[in-house]
Amino acid sequence: MVRCCVFALCAIAALCLCGCVEEKVGEDEPEMRRIFAEARRLDNEGKHHEALIKYELILAKHPEWMSTRFNAAMAGYDAGEFDKAANHFEILHKFGPTDWFVIRKLIQCYERLEKKDKVEKFRQMLTDLRNRQDGSPLLKQYQGFTRDYIPIGTLHLIGYEFFDPHKHGKLWFFKLEDQHRKPLSSFMVESSPFHDNDGHRLFYITESCPGWMRVWYVGPEGKDYDWSRKTIVDILSGKCQPLCVKPLPADVEIFDVPGGGPDAPPTPENGAPPPKNGKKPEAEKPTRAEDTE
Repeated sequence: MVRCCVFALCAIAALCLCGCVEEKVGEDEPEMRRIFAEARRLDNEGKHHEALIKYELILAKHPEWMSTRFNAAMAGYDAGEFDKAANHFEILHKFGPTDWFVIRKLIQCYERLEKKDKVEKFRQMLTDLRNRQDGSPLLKQYQGFTRDYIPIGTLHLIGYEFFDPHKHGKLWFFKLEDQHRKPLSSFMVESSPFHDNDGHRLFYITESCPGWMRVWYVGPEGKDYDWSRKTIVDILSGKCQPLCVKPLPADVEIFDVPGGGPDAPPTPENGAPPPKNGKKPEAEKPTRAEDTE
């Protein structure tokens, strides 16, 4: 996974939003910077578990360094250490309970840990923040949020959940991308206006890939996220056959990541937001770049 420069704005913004305490320069500053630089190198090489160990070595001496904790949380997630990642994100959440970026990462962690009660807790929290009259205007622009980030070999399957599915019928969106973040295929799970003979609403799964559209499923399943995710993984594993395949008109854009649209300001989901107060905390340590998903 490609990482940005050390002082990535997205990580800085996450820190500012978290309201973290300022990181004081101490006598061990040179040594801590050396360890941090080594952790960043390991992170960039994809050695996320080794990087996590380095970050946590720093945190053992300086637990108040929230930028390092942000790096540890992200490294933990990428290393598959979802428990550790969740613990770090929980601490960040305590510093900034309205930081929806951190809440979104907690949803992803607990989805991977299959802690459904925690997923529901933070899903509701994110929805409540979006519906607040004084809530983030950026969050209000988003149609949905990242719910899952699933490694499939060298590829990634990213699961999104739509806000307000009862208004537009769209439930889940899945995007498959390569290690360079190039999108390879997109899947939409949405409801139809039709019902079967037993009165159950019908859902369908459609796929868009360069030049083609495939219909994979039509039936009463689809409302459940776990079922939809498993079905998409089965499709990618070659266990299913499409119901129909047809050319996708070049001028029709059916699938899109449920973000704030092409004119939305850069955010943790589609770019790097500016710091909330326009400056970094005093003596802030270098921070790890967030993968934009």
